[in-house]
Amino acid sequence: MNQIVVSETSQTIQEQDIKQIDEQNSIFDDKHKISKVQTVLKICLNITIFGFIIAHAAIMGYYFNSKVFFYGVLQYAFVNGVKIFVCLFVLLFSWITKRIAQKLKSLFQHSKRITNLYLSIASTFSILLSVDLVFFMLQFRNISYGPLTIINGDQTQIHWYTTKAGPTALQIGADTYNDTQSSNFHNFLVNSTNFQYQIQNMNTSSYFLPPKISKFVAMTDIHQINKYLSSMDSDYDFNLLVGDYSYGGMPHEFARSFKTMHQKPVIMAVGNHDILGSVDQLVMRETNYYQKIGQLGFYFIYVLNSDNILNCQWVNKSRVDAGIQFLNDNMHLSAADEHVFIVTHQAVYSTGQYGSNPYFAEKMEAFLDSHQNSKIRAVFSGHDHIFASFKRNNQFFFVNGASGGPIDDMYNFGSRSWPTAELNGPLAQNDNSQLGYGNHLSSYMKFTRTEILLETKKINYVVRDLDTNTVINTFEQVIE
Repeated sequence: MNQIVVSETSQTIQEQDIKQIDEQNSIFDDKHKISKVQTVLKICLNITIFGFIIAHAAIMGYYFNSKVFFYGVLQYAFVNGVKIFVCLFVLLFSWITKRIAQKLKSLFQHSKRITNLYLSIASTFSILLSVDLVFFMLQFRNISYGPLTIINGDQTQIHWYTTKAGPTALQIGADTYNDTQSSNFHNFLVNSTNFQYQIQNMNTSSYFLPPKISKFVAMTDIHQINKYLSSMDSDYDFNLLVGDYSYGGMPHEFARSFKTMHQKPVIMAVGNHDILGSVDQLVMRETNYYQKIGQLGFYFIYVLNSDNILNCQWVNKSRVDAGIQFLNDNMHLSAADEHVFIVTHQAVYSTGQYGSNPYFAEKMEAFLDSHQNSKIRAVFSGHDHIFASFKRNNQFFFVNGASGGPIDDMYNFGSRSWPTAELNGPLAQNDNSQLGYGNHLSSYMKFTRTEILLETKKINYVVRDLDTNTVINTFEQVIE
C-alpha cells in the first residue's frame, strides 16, 4: 500500500515538473515574441524618425535654397507635388506607429525608456515638419509676377501671372485687349516694338526695342534667386536668358525669379528644370527656334532630356540630331544678319559639373566647321553653375555663369574637381570625353553675367562679378 502511495507522489511531482517546464517554455516564447515585436517597432520608429529628418531637411533646403546633400533628387521630387504627399504620408505613418505602441505598451516593460525616447523624437520632428509645411505653403500666397515683355518673332509677348485665376485686361493707348479666360497665366501678342501699356490693377509699363542693338546682357540659371536680376543697371537693350529659372517649372518658382526686374525686353531659352513644368506658358516658342533682333540673329536649340527629373540633366542624342538639323535647315534665315549667336542650355565645352558631352560637342564642331561664313560669333550656354570661356576658330563658347543658383565646383573629369576657384589658359585633359580643354580661356566659380557690347568691326564680351559688380574679364572679338 505504501509503495503505491510513493509511486503516485512521484508521478505528481513529475507532472508538476513538466508543467513548470512548459510554463517556462511559454514564458520564453512570450519573451521571444515580445523581443521580435520590440525589434519591429524600433525599426519602424527608426524609419519614421529618419523620414522626418529627411523630409525636414528637404523642405528647409528647398525653401531656403541651401546647397546640401538632399539638394538633388529629394528636392526635385518635392517640387512636383510629391512634397505634400510625402509629408502627409510620414505624418500618418508616425501616428500609426504611435498608436501601435500605445496598444502594445504592455510589451515594452523591459525597454519603456527607449520607447518613450523614440516617440519623443518622432513627436519633435512632427512639430518641425508642421512648421516647415507652413513655411512652404506661404510660398503659394501672392505669387503674382510680371509683366515680362518677351521678344516673340515679329511680335511682342506681354506675359504676367496672377495668384487668382480670372479675366483681366491690357490697355495699349486707346486699345483695350480683354482676356476672358479663367487662367493664372496671361499672355498677349502685340504687333509693335515701341509702346506703353497698362495691365488691369498694375502700374503703367513701357517697352522699347531699338532698331540697332548696341548692348545686350546674357544671364542663366537664376533658379528663383531674384536679387541679381532685380539689381541690374538698365543700360542695355535686352536681356538674353539662357534657361533654368526654376527647379521644376512651377509658377511660384517663376514668381520668385521674375518678381522684380527692369522693364527691358527679354528673350528666353528653356532649361532642363523649366521643361518639367509649365514653362510653355512662359516661353511660347518651340524648343528650337530662330529670332531676329535688330541686326542680330539668334538660334535656340534644346538638346537635353525632358521626361523626368532623374535624367533631365543629361544630353539626348535624338534632340542633338534634331537641333543640328534645325540649324542646317534654317541658317538661311540669318543671311542678312550682321552677327549670329547660338543659344543652348547645355554647353558645348565646359569645366563644370556636367562638362562637355562628346556627341554634342563633335556634332557642333562639325556644324560650325561647315558654316565658316555664316557670321556665327558665339555660343551661349548655362547648365553648369560656373563661368567658363573657350575660343575656337575665332568663335567664342561661353558658359554664362549662375545668376542665382548655387555655385558648382569646377571639374577635370579624370581627377574630379580642381582645387581652385579660377582657371586660365589651355588645360590638361585627364578624360578623353571632355573636349575643348585646349581652347580654354578662363573659368570662375562666381555669380556672373556676360555683357555683350557690339561695334561695327568688334564685339566685346564683358564678364561681371554679380556680388561685387566689378568686371573680372573682357574678351575681344575682331570681326574680319
